[in-house]
Amino acid sequence: MLTALPREEAVLYLAGDDRRPLIVLRECKLCNGTDDALLSRQEDNTRTLLMTRWFRCVKLPMEVLEENHPFHKLFEEEHPPHLFICRWDGSDAIPLRGDRSRAELWKNMERMLASEYLGSYEDAVKDIEKIFTQYDVLDQRIQRLEVDFESEIEDAGPKSRKLKKIRKDLEEARQDMADLKKREQKVSDIKLKYDDPKFRRESEEVAKS
Repeated sequence: MLTALPREEAVLYLAGDDRRPLIVLRECKLCNGTDDALLSRQEDNTRTLLMTRWFRCVKLPMEVLEENHPFHKLFEEEHPPHLFICRWDGSDAIPLRGDRSRAELWKNMERMLASEYLGSYEDAVKDIEKIFTQYDVLDQRIQRLEVDFESEIEDAGPKSRKLKKIRKDLEEARQDMADLKKREQKVSDIKLKYDDPKFRRESEEVAKS
């Protein structure tokens, strides 16, 4: 028979070997099968989705509210939150309701990022938002060139002189897209404080005192 794990054990199980902060959300009858507890359909969620890359995100089923569910103690409050944010070990938990404003969600996500990461996540967010805009421009260019390429073949045949230039422009646009993805990956690579040996030693000393 299943029994509920102690809260600390449950959080550590969900975190596994990942030391990113956690976002743990539960499904409910009103938002079953969706991410509405985290993402409101009425708002632009680009920034929310962008910031989740620096969290370990876990979704639990509605049954988590049952007393014998292994992760029940994560949501055993009288009025359990839709989700909560915490450090990998469960500390500094921030409970949130699914209908809270986007601004409040961002504020708490940003607070946790500032606490857990070295370097500037704000700069990373700004750079990636710019990259997303460039993605849109490049996507449109690639689609337009692909249409031009197919149309030119249909109209003038595979030996058309224009095809060489269109093909070259298309290859350049695709390379620009590949370079942009590498840039996004590099910008996203901000380091966890946990991975810094000096920070870990200081944290362990505080925990022992």
